[in-house]
Amino acid sequence: MNHKTCTKCSQTFEATTEFFYRNAGGKYDVTPRCKACVNQDNAESHLKRLSANPEKVRAQATARSARSYQKNLDESRARHRDYQLKNRQDLVKGPLIKARKRAGGAGLTPEQIEEIRSAQQNLCAICQFPDPTDLDHCHTTGTVRWLLCKHCNRGLGAFRDNPEWLEKAAQLLRQKI
Repeated sequence: MNHKTCTKCSQTFEATTEFFYRNAGGKYDVTPRCKACVNQDNAESHLKRLSANPEKVRAQATARSARSYQKNLDESRARHRDYQLKNRQDLVKGPLIKARKRAGGAGLTPEQIEEIRSAQQNLCAICQFPDPTDLDHCHTTGTVRWLLCKHCNRGLGAFRDNPEWLEKAAQLLRQKI
């Protein structure tokens, strides 16, 4: 194995990318300074530029981030979609993800959802429609209350879980029928 001496700190290391950064034009294809020295010089240079003109340095960093974000956006989204698909298809993670989504972040397991479903005889707690899909929960405490059909769940949400509004709406409906 080849050895190389850092031109700044004069320490000798193996000429590998473990100790030096890659540099195609350098001896052994690595930089003349070790990683520690390069990092230290870069940090000092950054602080010097930052103290001299902080607005310019921050603007350059923001522009660099925006360019990188836009450049890699499609690739990043595709990678994230693949990751999500893989997790949804996983036999262990898939049901847990479904349960979390169905529970609105309440963190119930599929078994706990099935307990609620069987306690309600697989019917919506309000209209008795079969096979309810939505878990109703209290937005203040996060406690899951019932399994509801989509219509009843949206109805409760529209009234912002306010019993007085629901009673007033029921009274108005009774008067007009």
